[in-house]
Amino acid sequence: MKKVILIVILGFTFFSCNQNDPGDLVKTPEKISFSGILVRDERGLPLSEVDPDDWNIKDTWVEQEMSLFGSNLKTNCPATDYEIIGYPNPTRGQTAIHVYKPDSVRLAIRIVDKNLKTLFAKDSLYSKINLVDFSAFGITDTVRVYYKFINGGCEFRGHGDVVIRK
Repeated sequence: MKKVILIVILGFTFFSCNQNDPGDLVKTPEKISFSGILVRDERGLPLSEVDPDDWNIKDTWVEQEMSLFGSNLKTNCPATDYEIIGYPNPTRGQTAIHVYKPDSVRLAIRIVDKNLKTLFAKDSLYSKINLVDFSAFGITDTVRVYYKFINGGCEFRGHGDVVIRK
Protein backbone atom coordinates (compact mmCIF):
# COMPACT_ATOMS: atom_id res chain seq x y z
CA MET A 1 0.00 0.00 0.00
CA LYS A 2 2.84 2.39 0.88
CA LYS A 3 4.44 1.70 -2.54
CA VAL A 4 1.21 2.60 -4.34
CA ILE A 5 0.87 5.88 -2.40
CA LEU A 6 4.53 6.72 -3.06
CA ILE A 7 4.14 6.03 -6.80
CA VAL A 8 0.99 8.18 -6.94
CA ILE A 9 2.73 11.05 -5.11
CA LEU A 10 5.83 10.84 -7.30
CA GLY A 11 3.69 10.70 -10.44
CA PHE A 12 1.63 13.71 -9.35
CA THR A 13 4.78 15.66 -8.43
CA PHE A 14 6.41 14.88 -11.80
CA PHE A 15 3.25 15.81 -13.70
CA SER A 16 2.67 19.08 -11.85
CA CYS A 17 6.32 20.20 -12.17
CA ASN A 18 6.26 19.78 -15.93
CA GLN A 19 3.16 21.85 -16.55
CA ASN A 20 3.58 25.35 -18.01
CA ASP A 21 1.78 28.06 -16.15
CA PRO A 22 -0.22 30.08 -18.71
CA GLY A 23 0.57 33.19 -16.66
CA ASP A 24 4.32 32.85 -17.25
CA LEU A 25 6.07 35.55 -19.27
CA VAL A 26 7.23 34.62 -22.74
CA LYS A 27 10.63 33.02 -22.11
CA THR A 28 11.71 32.15 -25.63
CA PRO A 29 12.69 35.01 -27.90
CA GLU A 30 9.78 36.00 -30.05
CA LYS A 31 10.43 37.26 -33.58
CA ILE A 32 9.47 40.92 -33.63
CA SER A 33 8.39 42.16 -37.04
CA PHE A 34 9.15 45.65 -38.34
CA SER A 35 6.53 46.04 -41.05
CA GLY A 36 5.14 49.28 -42.37
CA ILE A 37 5.55 52.87 -41.25
CA LEU A 38 3.38 55.91 -40.81
CA VAL A 39 4.75 58.19 -43.54
CA ARG A 40 5.05 61.85 -42.47
CA ASP A 41 6.51 64.91 -44.18
CA GLU A 42 9.00 67.44 -42.76
CA ARG A 43 6.21 69.27 -40.90
CA GLY A 44 4.78 66.11 -39.33
CA LEU A 45 1.74 65.86 -41.59
CA PRO A 46 0.70 62.28 -42.38
CA LEU A 47 1.07 61.26 -46.03
CA SER A 48 -0.13 57.67 -45.60
CA GLU A 49 -1.16 55.36 -42.81
CA VAL A 50 0.51 52.05 -43.53
CA ASP A 51 0.99 50.88 -39.95
CA PRO A 52 -1.86 51.77 -37.57
CA ASP A 53 0.04 50.14 -34.64
CA ASP A 54 2.80 52.77 -34.80
CA TRP A 55 2.93 55.81 -32.52
CA ASN A 56 0.25 54.87 -29.98
CA ILE A 57 0.48 54.39 -26.21
CA LYS A 58 -1.27 51.07 -25.68
CA ASP A 59 1.41 48.50 -26.58
CA THR A 60 1.70 45.17 -24.83
CA TRP A 61 5.36 44.18 -24.87
CA VAL A 62 7.02 40.78 -24.71
CA GLU A 63 9.92 40.18 -22.31
CA GLN A 64 12.56 41.16 -24.92
CA GLU A 65 10.95 44.56 -25.38
CA MET A 66 10.47 45.16 -21.66
CA SER A 67 14.13 44.31 -21.01
CA LEU A 68 15.22 47.30 -23.15
CA PHE A 69 14.34 49.50 -20.17
CA GLY A 70 15.75 49.18 -16.65
CA SER A 71 12.41 48.99 -14.84
CA ASN A 72 8.74 48.75 -15.55
CA LEU A 73 5.84 50.42 -13.80
CA LYS A 74 2.07 49.88 -13.71
CA THR A 75 0.33 49.88 -17.09
CA ASN A 76 -3.30 49.57 -15.95
CA CYS A 77 -3.60 53.27 -15.21
CA PRO A 78 -6.41 55.62 -16.24
CA ALA A 79 -6.40 56.63 -19.90
CA THR A 80 -4.54 59.76 -20.98
CA ASP A 81 -4.42 61.98 -24.01
CA TYR A 82 -0.66 61.71 -24.60
CA GLU A 83 0.44 61.69 -28.23
CA ILE A 84 3.73 61.07 -30.02
CA ILE A 85 4.82 61.33 -33.66
CA GLY A 86 8.10 60.96 -35.51
CA TYR A 87 8.83 63.02 -38.64
CA PRO A 88 9.96 63.08 -41.34
CA ASN A 89 9.52 59.39 -41.96
CA PRO A 90 11.33 58.07 -43.98
CA THR A 91 14.37 60.12 -42.97
CA ARG A 92 17.83 60.86 -44.32
CA GLY A 93 19.08 62.50 -41.13
CA GLN A 94 17.36 64.20 -38.23
CA THR A 95 13.90 63.15 -37.16
CA ALA A 96 11.80 65.00 -34.63
CA ILE A 97 10.17 62.97 -31.89
CA HIS A 98 7.28 65.30 -31.05
CA VAL A 99 5.19 64.63 -27.95
CA TYR A 100 2.00 66.07 -26.51
CA LYS A 101 2.06 65.63 -22.74
CA PRO A 102 2.07 67.60 -19.48
CA ASP A 103 5.47 69.13 -18.63
CA SER A 104 5.85 66.86 -15.59
CA VAL A 105 5.54 63.63 -17.62
CA ARG A 106 8.86 62.04 -18.57
CA LEU A 107 9.60 60.25 -21.84
CA ALA A 108 12.08 57.35 -22.09
CA ILE A 109 13.07 56.04 -25.52
CA ARG A 110 15.14 53.26 -27.04
CA ILE A 111 15.92 53.09 -30.75
CA VAL A 112 16.82 49.57 -31.86
CA ASP A 113 17.69 47.70 -35.03
CA LYS A 114 15.89 44.55 -36.19
CA ASN A 115 18.00 42.44 -33.81
CA LEU A 116 16.90 44.66 -30.89
CA LYS A 117 20.43 46.07 -30.56
CA THR A 118 20.12 49.46 -28.87
CA LEU A 119 21.31 52.29 -31.14
CA PHE A 120 20.13 55.19 -28.96
CA ALA A 121 18.81 55.46 -25.39
CA LYS A 122 17.48 58.33 -23.27
CA ASP A 123 15.54 57.97 -20.02
CA SER A 124 14.59 61.49 -18.98
CA LEU A 125 13.24 63.55 -21.85
CA TYR A 126 10.88 66.34 -20.84
CA SER A 127 10.98 68.45 -24.03
CA LYS A 128 8.04 68.47 -26.41
CA ILE A 129 10.34 68.08 -29.44
CA ASN A 130 13.48 65.93 -29.36
CA LEU A 131 15.71 65.75 -32.45
CA VAL A 132 17.52 62.49 -33.18
CA ASP A 133 20.12 62.14 -35.96
CA PHE A 134 19.22 58.78 -37.47
CA SER A 135 22.05 59.07 -40.04
CA ALA A 136 24.51 58.73 -37.12
CA PHE A 137 23.54 55.05 -36.77
CA GLY A 138 25.37 54.27 -40.04
CA ILE A 139 22.63 52.05 -41.47
CA THR A 140 19.93 52.28 -44.12
CA ASP A 141 17.11 50.12 -42.81
CA THR A 142 13.97 50.22 -40.70
CA VAL A 143 14.58 50.84 -37.01
CA ARG A 144 12.13 50.89 -34.13
CA VAL A 145 11.62 53.62 -31.56
CA TYR A 146 10.31 52.17 -28.28
CA TYR A 147 9.03 54.75 -25.83
CA LYS A 148 7.37 55.06 -22.46
CA PHE A 149 5.50 58.03 -21.06
CA ILE A 150 6.20 57.92 -17.32
CA ASN A 151 3.89 59.69 -14.91
CA GLY A 152 4.34 58.87 -11.22
CA GLY A 153 3.99 55.11 -10.81
CA CYS A 154 2.41 54.62 -14.25
CA GLU A 155 3.80 54.13 -17.74
CA PHE A 156 2.22 54.15 -21.16
CA ARG A 157 4.14 52.12 -23.77
CA GLY A 158 4.39 52.30 -27.51
CA HIS A 159 6.59 52.03 -30.57
CA GLY A 160 7.04 53.57 -33.98
CA ASP A 161 9.07 52.37 -36.94
CA VAL A 162 11.32 54.74 -38.88
CA VAL A 163 12.93 54.06 -42.26
CA ILE A 164 16.46 55.44 -42.66
CA ARG A 165 17.51 56.22 -46.25
CA LYS A 166 20.77 57.47 -47.77
